[in-house]
Amino acid sequence: MRKECKIDRRIALYGSKKDTDTAEELIERFFPKIADLSEGAARIELQSLIDTEPVKADILFDGNGVYSKKKIIRDIKRVKKNGMQSMTNGLYEFLHLCCGSIAHYNKGGWIDTYPTIEHLRSFFKSNEFGQRVLNHVPHWKTDVKEIVKEIENILCI
Repeated sequence: MRKECKIDRRIALYGSKKDTDTAEELIERFFPKIADLSEGAARIELQSLIDTEPVKADILFDGNGVYSKKKIIRDIKRVKKNGMQSMTNGLYEFLHLCCGSIAHYNKGGWIDTYPTIEHLRSFFKSNEFGQRVLNHVPHWKTDVKEIVKEIENILCI
């Protein structure tokens, strides 16, 4: 189910009725003036909400997903500790949707292309467009930029 947030039409919520209603209530409670914020500022606030409150709905801002820093960083740490085979679907989605990579057909294909932590580190230094991932992410995707900065720190880039 898709639900447009009443207090800011730039925000769309996806999930069950219960999950979208809960997400909308939390947004209204914590950020009653979110419509006054720039996209970059709003994305950071929404990311914080996703990471601290029981938000199960997917949140999109102007059609682009807002990502949980907590989940992606947890997943990167797991991959660093246990190897690329421990990659979650969420991390795979983040890498191919936000970091300058094609899907490589599926998660297995992505792992075949980047089979080690050193390959992952090299990818963050120069993605499939020949750019450092941090420089590839548009300035308005502040939630993604924050995640990529932390990933670079974890991967010692």
